[in-house]
Amino acid sequence: MSNRNGSEEQLYEVVDSFANNYFNLRYSNAMRFCTDDSHRWLKWAASNVTQEDIDVLHKTDKAASVQVESAESINDSLSTVRITVNNYLLMDSIGKPGRIVKSDNFIIRAIIKDGKWLVRMEALPRSEKKSHD
Repeated sequence: MSNRNGSEEQLYEVVDSFANNYFNLRYSNAMRFCTDDSHRWLKWAASNVTQEDIDVLHKTDKAASVQVESAESINDSLSTVRITVNNYLLMDSIGKPGRIVKSDNFIIRAIIKDGKWLVRMEALPRSEKKSHD
């Protein structure tokens, strides 16, 4: 990535790497692709994973997969990237195990910091769908 700093290709790589780690519950790996102020969201997400959620994941035969669809430049240092995530664990309300969702679309925000794209989380990623039923 060193020779692609700040490029659209590097933006796609960072978002893809972040999302693949995030949606496969590898939060500590996902941190490498985020701004420092985003780490609190990943720590919060990790603290809410239950054994029931892990059990649901172990029953699936496919890991979550990510497809980067498109990027839209907001300004010189901010972009939004639309991704499709397949076969991911949707955490449910407290007291209920999560469930596997076939496919959803998400918007991920990224900023340029020191010449490199990083994901900037202002909350946990939420799907564009109103209902998951």
